Formats: sequence, C-alpha cells, structure tokens
Amino acid sequence: MCPRSKEQYKKIRKIKRDLILNAALELFAENGFHNTTINSIAQKTSISNGLLYNYFESKEDLLKKIVSKGITEIITSFGNNQNDILTKDEFAHYIKENFNIIKNNLNFWRLYVAIIIQPPVLKIVKDEILNLSSPILKKLNNYFTTQGVKNPVAETKLFSSIMDGVSINYVIDSENFPLEDVINLITLKFCY
Repeated sequence: MCPRSKEQYKKIRKIKRDLILNAALELFAENGFHNTTINSIAQKTSISNGLLYNYFESKEDLLKKIVSKGITEIITSFGNNQNDILTKDEFAHYIKENFNIIKNNLNFWRLYVAIIIQPPVLKIVKDEILNLSSPILKKLNNYFTTQGVKNPVAETKLFSSIMDGVSINYVIDSENFPLEDVINLITLKFCY
C-alpha cells in the first residue's frame, strides 16, 4: 500500500472538518449551543474529543466557523458583482436567492435565529456577523444611493430589518409561510 499524498491528506482533513461542522450545526440547532457538548459532537461524528480539537480550538470556534460559513453563502448570492453597484436585476436576484438559501439550509437558519435571541451566545459571534455583513450593507447602501433614495442608510436598515423579519418568520413556520408572495412584495417595494 502506497503512502497517502498531501492532496489525499487535505481531502481527508476537509471531509472530517465538514463532518464535524455538520454534526455541530445539527446538534446546536436541535439542542442549543449551551446544551451541546464537545463530547456529543465527537460521538455523533465517531471522532475522539482529542482529534476534534485538532480541527477546532473550542466549541465557540466551531460556532464561529458555522456562522461564517452560513453568512458567506448569503454574501456569494450577490454573484460576481465586483463594482459594489447593484442593478435592479441583481438586487431582485439577491432577494430571491437569499430566501432560496434559507429554504435549502433551514437547520443553519434555525440556529442563527436561536443565536440572535440569546445575548450570551450572540456575544460569541457578533463580531463575525458584523464583519461578514459589512460588504452586503455597503452594496445595499450603494444601491439605494444610485436609486436616488433620500436617506440610503435608513433605507438599507429598513430593507435589512424586513429581510431579517421575513427570514425569522419563515424559519419559525416554513410550512405555512407564503414565501413566494412575500418575495414578490419585497421585490416590488425595493426594486424601484
């Protein structure tokens, strides 16, 4: 049997890392951050506690990585817009794609909602959330500025608050929420 190459080790490491992240996400979403232990994550992944610490420094580090991964997915929904100026079509696409991401990853967004309503847990990831959200807010502010909105900062906050509120309501009751109708209303309101 030949020794493994660097690429094979990298691939194995990525698989293990993703396995740990997915197990932690599931357990955090089901049981809450404080009720989930490193031991329960290790058991779910069939990895020893010691090996788990080779991948992540702590339970807090795991939470930060999970949040970062989820928010990064939303950021990439802006597509390849490089100039920080969104067209109406790009903005409409962002609105729709944002909710598609939430629909396709409900576990993460349930965890996210739980995080933002628990001040001690939010404190762990608040800087991460704010840093990752900053480019999105900048693009939104630029969009509203180019659309001639009188107060683009307030419009950005209003839009973000509506998106957050809709997301929370959808996550809480996804089976009964008229998401497509709400997406259309948001698009009509903000795609001038």
